[in-house]
Parts: sequence; C-alpha cells; structure tokens
Amino acid sequence: MKTGMSTNHCDELDAEVLREMGVHGAEWEGLHGGYFSDSAVAACLIKEIRGSAEVSNPDVVVDLAGGTGYVLRELIRLNIDPRIRLVNIDVSGRQLCRTNDPRIGILNKSISNFRRDDICPEGACLLFVMRSALHYFGRERLEPLLRHLRSQMRKGEIFLHQTASFAFRRDASCVNMLYERMGTAKWFPTVREMRKLLSKEGWSITHVYRAPKLLLTSQDLAVRYNLSSNTVRRISENIYRNNGDIEGVFTKLPSGFHACLHYYIYRCVAV
Repeated sequence: MKTGMSTNHCDELDAEVLREMGVHGAEWEGLHGGYFSDSAVAACLIKEIRGSAEVSNPDVVVDLAGGTGYVLRELIRLNIDPRIRLVNIDVSGRQLCRTNDPRIGILNKSISNFRRDDICPEGACLLFVMRSALHYFGRERLEPLLRHLRSQMRKGEIFLHQTASFAFRRDASCVNMLYERMGTAKWFPTVREMRKLLSKEGWSITHVYRAPKLLLTSQDLAVRYNLSSNTVRRISENIYRNNGDIEGVFTKLPSGFHACLHYYIYRCVAV
C-alpha cells in the first residue's frame, strides 16, 4: 500500500505552517480568545479521549499535530493512566518547545510522513488523537493524508479527532471562500463529506459529537495571516456580497467581520 505524500505536497503544507509561525509558541495559547488553552473548551474532547483509552487500553496515546502539547498536558492533569506513553507529533519546532512536560515525548515531523515505528515498538497498541489539524491539508491533500494515517494503524485501533466541519453545504462553502480569499489552501468539509472520506480510507465511524465553536475575529485573522486593514475590508465585502450574513457562520462588521468554525468530534475505529 502506498503511504505518505509527495514531496511537493509536503512542501506546500510546510509553507502553510511556516506562514503562521509568528503565532506559534508562547503566542499560540492566547490566540482566538485562548480557545486552544481553555480547559472548559477542551473538556468534551478530553472526556472522549479518556473514554476511548478505557475501551482500547492503548500503550501509547499519540497527538497528531499536537502543537504545544496542551491536550496531552490536560490528560496528565486529569490523571490518565501513568503507564500510557504520550507522544506529541508536530512539524513546528516552536510549538513543540512549549510542550514542557517530561512525560510527553516529542517528534518533530509532519503527520503526513511519520511512521508507526517512529513512536512505538512492534506490538504496541496506539490511540491516535487530533484537534483542528485536517483542514491544513486542503481538499486535494486530505485524502492522501487520511490514507497515510490509516496505514499506520492496526485493525481495531481508534482515531479520535476534533475537526472543523459543517452540517450544511452553504456554511462550509462560505468559510472555504473566506479562507481562499485570505490566501490559504485550507479546506473545511461538511460532516457528511468527512464521514465519507473516513469510511473510504478504512475507518468505521462509531460516534460524531458537536464540540465548541471557535469565534474568528478579523483582527485575529489579520495577525495570523499578515493581512492589511484594506485587505480585511475587501475580503469582508466580497464574502458578504456572495453569501450575505449567515447566523453563526459569518457576520460583516463596519471594519471587518466575525466568522465561526464549527467543530465535531469523530470517533473512528480502524477496520
């Protein structure tokens, strides 16, 4: 079975991550109102990880594109079984430097080309977790990425991920247009599309749960993507002209806009 992604695709992904390097590290956990460092926001995902660990009894929990290691630190804070090894994989060294816990192993590598034997001995049982990472791979690269992840799992292992996705096509199309106008290759599917892709690549989806939405202000996005105030206003007007205001998804403001990412937690079992 072919695994991994082409060099060109990896280069494109690295460029996407490098563009955001200015908000990595210490700045990351304060970004977007502290969404990614809020224990109340993370609680539903943490609960599902702990429940999945009880069911599958993993030797290793691997946080794919785990950034600063916040999710794994929360698991430690809430007394996950100390016999379970914890590993954070991320392509950004600045993010990994914030992991700051001796119990968490780190691997500075893209999740598109790591290997199972990079993180565990033969015979070990893995639990893969992920929060807010799949959209980085864009529409064309998402399927090869999922294929690679499945190739690194054994039958019966769990992949639990919180992914930005939308119940309605209109909402997904609006947010995808917004990110395209901001000059990124990120792509957000509908829940139906996400389920279809996961099933195609070899997972059975046992549960799908809503997770807290992420409010995106144009001010935060301007910092994250290095956008001028004129560019923000132009983008806001363009999105509004094509979509209007969509409650809970996009709202035009006098000097910018607010948008929301909708999140769902997918519990997937390798088949």
